[in-house]
Amino acid sequence: MNTRPNILETGTPLFCDLYHLTMAQAWFLDGKANETKTSEAFFRKCPFGGGYLLSAGVAEFAQWLENWHFSKEDIEYLRGEKNADGSPRFDEKFLKFLEGQKLQLSINAVPEGEIVFPNEPIYSVTGPTWQVDLVEAALLNIFNSQSLIATKTARMVHAASMDGRYRPLLEFGLRRGQELGGFSATRAAFIGGACGTSNTAAAKYYGIPDSGTMAHSFVMSYEKEVDAFKAFMCANPQNTTLLVDTYDTREGIYHAIQAAKETGLPLMGMRVDSGDLAYWANEARRILAKEKDNPLLQDVKLVASNDLDEYLIENLIVVQKAPYDILAAGTKLVTAYDTPALGGVFKTKQYMGKPKIKIAEGKTTIPGATNVIRIVRDDKFEGDIIAKAEETELIKNGTLGKNITSYTLNSLDATRVAFKAGEKAYFLLQPLMKDGKLITQPETNLYKLQQKAKANLSRLDESYKRLANPHLYGVGLESGLYAQRQEIILSAAVNGRN
Repeated sequence: MNTRPNILETGTPLFCDLYHLTMAQAWFLDGKANETKTSEAFFRKCPFGGGYLLSAGVAEFAQWLENWHFSKEDIEYLRGEKNADGSPRFDEKFLKFLEGQKLQLSINAVPEGEIVFPNEPIYSVTGPTWQVDLVEAALLNIFNSQSLIATKTARMVHAASMDGRYRPLLEFGLRRGQELGGFSATRAAFIGGACGTSNTAAAKYYGIPDSGTMAHSFVMSYEKEVDAFKAFMCANPQNTTLLVDTYDTREGIYHAIQAAKETGLPLMGMRVDSGDLAYWANEARRILAKEKDNPLLQDVKLVASNDLDEYLIENLIVVQKAPYDILAAGTKLVTAYDTPALGGVFKTKQYMGKPKIKIAEGKTTIPGATNVIRIVRDDKFEGDIIAKAEETELIKNGTLGKNITSYTLNSLDATRVAFKAGEKAYFLLQPLMKDGKLITQPETNLYKLQQKAKANLSRLDESYKRLANPHLYGVGLESGLYAQRQEIILSAAVNGRN
């Protein structure tokens, strides 16, 4: 039986689509393999009807890049590929060219835990044409999925504390996840603010807390529910949260209390996984109030699960005021249920030093290699400006080096916004790789990434974090880049008519 490889560790360039390789062959045979270009990754629409995206996945993409090489097995696989008529799909000269190739790319990237918005570059990749395109699939596969789940988690965490009280959110999605092992989903969820996971293997690998209680199957293995509860509590005296809705939820609540009394162990929590979650939380609190003098029942946490998402959490907490202490999300978190694909894209922006642009209704791109300037006022994100990457003098010592006029992207009439020299600002994209060598080691400590994401989210005004109908964050083009874009569009229109 073949052993499934860890793609991040093997660094196989076959982490791509077939057309990336057939294009690479065509460029090589046409003498264009070493021509240089810049392509950039971005997305066009925020997921979940929200107002932002939380960037995630950079460290794992960097791990793959650092290990990138064509192994003998990779070359032999390509050598064995055939066209429909039985002829070799790949020319032998091209395969010889691939042997021993090393990455020659230079990459700027938005670090994990940053907040990003539509049409801004997230990655800017420069190098030989064939290599730029050969990393596209890996980049988008990692960025799209992890950023989606990190963002979904951040929205749930936000909803869980909308009444001003902090409630931990647990990730319980392994059994419903769409990735073998659920590692990436757990990683992204933790960056997004989850405080623990039911995924034991991922918890071990990433060094984060694991969490969990019991399943209905355990209760059903005993003739009496109370006996199941007692057995579980005795076996797990430091983890005595019980699932009370296997049969009759009200009886389950009473049986959990009975189990605590008969074992002499404190009851740490009750989890409700079905039915009217708000009703049963209130009922549990009503019944527990009668036991206010019992030391075994003084700190019982109520845990809600059952297909939670940010909207249900908001309704439970804000509208119904359900007295839950902890929330556990599974299916709708790890599958990014209501927006299962981000739609991040990777487009050519510059070829042999010449700006390139795709002109299409609703999809016209921004020419040239770019970066993003983020303006910060009173420790809040005030707006972003997309500028030419070479204009590094626009920021000096953490402030704008000169006055900037920005043309707002999400405005139909290209509204102009002025930013004055001296305003606090920073470049969003940071150097990751230079000529094939990592020059920055991305942060891998998930606790630090979680704290970074939390800090950045705190700098985003509440109006942009509304779950529905959020205010649109201002993203614009620096005036020089805006003029260049308009000139290229006009030139293309004139040439098209002629």
